Amino acid sequence: MLKKSINTMIITMISRILGLFRGTLVAYFFGSSELTDAYYSAFKISNFFRQLLGEGALGNTFIPLYHKKRKEQGEEESTKYIFSVLNITFLFSLLISIGMIIFSEQIIGIIVVGFNDEMRLLAAKLLRIMSFYFLFISMSGMIGSILNNFGYFVIPASTAIFFNLSIIFSAMCLTKYFSIEALAYGVLFGGFLQFLVVFFPFLLILKKYSLKIEFKDIYLKLLGLKLLPMLVGVFARQVNSVVDQFFASFLVIGSITALENASRIYLLPVGVFGVTISNIVFPNLSKAAANNKKDEIAKLLATALNFLNFLTVPSLLVLTFYSKEVIRLVFSYGKFDEAAVQITSESLLFYSLGLIFYVGVQLVSKAYYAVGDNKRPARYSILAIVINIILNFILIKSLQHRGLALATAVSSGINLLFLLIIYNRVYVKLDMKNMLYMLFRTLVKSGIAIYISTFFLNFIIQLVVFSIVYLLMWSYSAYNFREKMFYKK
Repeated sequence: MLKKSINTMIITMISRILGLFRGTLVAYFFGSSELTDAYYSAFKISNFFRQLLGEGALGNTFIPLYHKKRKEQGEEESTKYIFSVLNITFLFSLLISIGMIIFSEQIIGIIVVGFNDEMRLLAAKLLRIMSFYFLFISMSGMIGSILNNFGYFVIPASTAIFFNLSIIFSAMCLTKYFSIEALAYGVLFGGFLQFLVVFFPFLLILKKYSLKIEFKDIYLKLLGLKLLPMLVGVFARQVNSVVDQFFASFLVIGSITALENASRIYLLPVGVFGVTISNIVFPNLSKAAANNKKDEIAKLLATALNFLNFLTVPSLLVLTFYSKEVIRLVFSYGKFDEAAVQITSESLLFYSLGLIFYVGVQLVSKAYYAVGDNKRPARYSILAIVINIILNFILIKSLQHRGLALATAVSSGINLLFLLIIYNRVYVKLDMKNMLYMLFRTLVKSGIAIYISTFFLNFIIQLVVFSIVYLLMWSYSAYNFREKMFYKK
């Protein structure tokens, strides 16, 4: 697992760094303004729909059923199942994309009520341009999940590189001709590139493709039944960001952009560590669950969670203690002024408090999906979104944008707590003592590294010192135990 994780994390890190650079370019050309608020609102809606398919609900529901069907009916029937699911994904995504074009103004009007008429019209126009991004990214995400299932992780992880390059090109070369619309065209073409990157390797692996849908396949019906509660869960998790956007539309101009830019920073470790490791572990969890190997599930989960904490806790401390320095380093160029730095760094600080919760929810939800339970993660996600909305109402008056970010962190923590407790009771007895001990060790060592780094003035030097000290404190365990440093009985 460690080798695959490192290779995939390197690719994901490259794509995320390009994503930060793309955000820096947007900030450079447009600052934190009405234009960027409209752009990020439209993109958030398109991206929200994307999470409901591909690597979201559909991919997670499909993989356990695929393994079960292959075990019972063989390779040929399971391949037909792949084609049926992909063809249905295409038809559904096509309809949603067309719907976004037709009802773009109504969708924007519901999500960002606080916008004035001019901003709503601009956001609706951008959403129409981006609409078919949903089609491309849904197909790309679903094919990527299939490639992950066959043990190919690097290719799906690399798709975001091409997406980011497309927007970077649009920002650098087309904004002077099309203004903010250039970014929307970049999103659309980037989605198309993501689809192409996974589609041809997929054809090479399966060596054929069929447009037929096996409607009588019982596993297709099972997919639909299991998909519904998972869609609710994914919807609830993703709606958190849309809810933040709704509330932020009533705050000062630039608040939506600040939350979006802060999200881009804290989601860097979530994507590089949380999503990568969860995607790599998921097929193995599904296989272990299909064979009822509970001890193996417990070991996989403990190892993955400990590895995640080893990577995530230091990220959490850096992003909270040095939030302003991080934002200034990444975004403070061109039209992105000191006021924008202040509001964005405050958002980042409070978002980052929930970092270990975000990555934990990513992984533990996969453990539920592996055993075929799609309902409980949905319930806890709904609970989390209700708590998030209540906290938004309470905190927005006193903390404004900071309150919205803090509400997201707290609700995610409650979500993870329920997921862990119930999974431990109902399905697999987890080694909670081992995981808590590993979390304590990472907190102590990260805290020591942060303290030592504060003796230096330059932020880059502080980061280097922090990293060296943190890794040195783990060097003995890494040398003597290797992969077992993350879980040993």
